[in-house]
Amino acid sequence: MPLQVVKQRDIIGNQLLRRNDEIALLYEKIKILEMQMRKGEVQYKERVEDIRVLKLMTHNLSCKNNTLEKRNQSVDDLRFDMHHHRHMV
Repeated sequence: MPLQVVKQRDIIGNQLLRRNDEIALLYEKIKILEMQMRKGEVQYKERVEDIRVLKLMTHNLSCKNNTLEKRNQSVDDLRFDMHHHRHMV
């Protein structure tokens, strides 16, 4: 085999090894990024659920607040009526 052909074969062999190493590294990076993406998706779903629960809690508290405001108005009305009746008596 001529010397030049052997040198080209060695060069191509080395290039192939480097490319294989680069490909292996890229696959490893892809694997890491996919794992990070899955973790991010889980965290996103957890935050969405947290928001849903907080919206429910806010709605419940708003309803309770409305109920308490109505009760407070009723108590104020009763006090006014009682005060008015005292004045009449």
